[in-house]
Amino acid sequence: MQPLSVEPTPTAPLADRWRRRIRYLRVSVTDRCNYRCAYCMPAEGFAPTARSAILTLEEIATFVGVMAELGVERVRLTGGEPLVRKGIVDLVGQLSALPGIRQVAMTTNGHVLDTFADPLWRAGLRGLNVSVDTFDAGRFTEITRGGDLDRVVRGIEAASAAGFTQIRLNAVAVRGVNDGELADVAIRAWALDTIPRFIELMPIGGLDFQSEDRRLSTDDILAELRAALPLRRLGRPDDGLPVGPAAYWVVTDGPFA
Repeated sequence: MQPLSVEPTPTAPLADRWRRRIRYLRVSVTDRCNYRCAYCMPAEGFAPTARSAILTLEEIATFVGVMAELGVERVRLTGGEPLVRKGIVDLVGQLSALPGIRQVAMTTNGHVLDTFADPLWRAGLRGLNVSVDTFDAGRFTEITRGGDLDRVVRGIEAASAAGFTQIRLNAVAVRGVNDGELADVAIRAWALDTIPRFIELMPIGGLDFQSEDRRLSTDDILAELRAALPLRRLGRPDDGLPVGPAAYWVVTDGPFA
């Protein structure tokens, strides 16, 4: 009998059909959320996926490990609200320790961030996006259907104290809801030493604020901001900013220049 040698086949890095390397992965760890944002979820009648039907934390870590072997370097944990997932800090620790993973990040509504900021930083989380559509407390509660703006701000401050830098504040721009205050959102975000990030309304259908006349385009958002702030566009990627669909602008005058 002749000896048989089996060599592992080298795995080609992940790429799209235009042969661009895929280095970034988003993982939704839950569809549950402690908010009911009007443009995202129905006020009632939402039935979350049974826990038995979603990936365990161990399965998520295994999957991300395989993706890392295929060239993924950055992972973002999302939801629902990822901080309601039991064991999320342990998962961050597992993912940040995987060979090849350079950054683990998270998008959160920030409601319990004041409690989780320090443990998440110590576990290895290094990127943080917090959803804040308005700094008007009453409007914030209306949009989120019960959210607490003061607590979210405390969470952002706790994250900065824990060591997070370049925290991004995600604001979904909605006509008739927070238009007219986008410049104020930017200024308040800078005052918290964070980066404001304005996002077009995603058409999901069947939810509040989802009619076409509610939509603000990128041009609409930019026009409102430029009417109040002196802005200059930054190039990419030489500025060291993440490569993606976003356009980056810098204030050229004033206290936040």
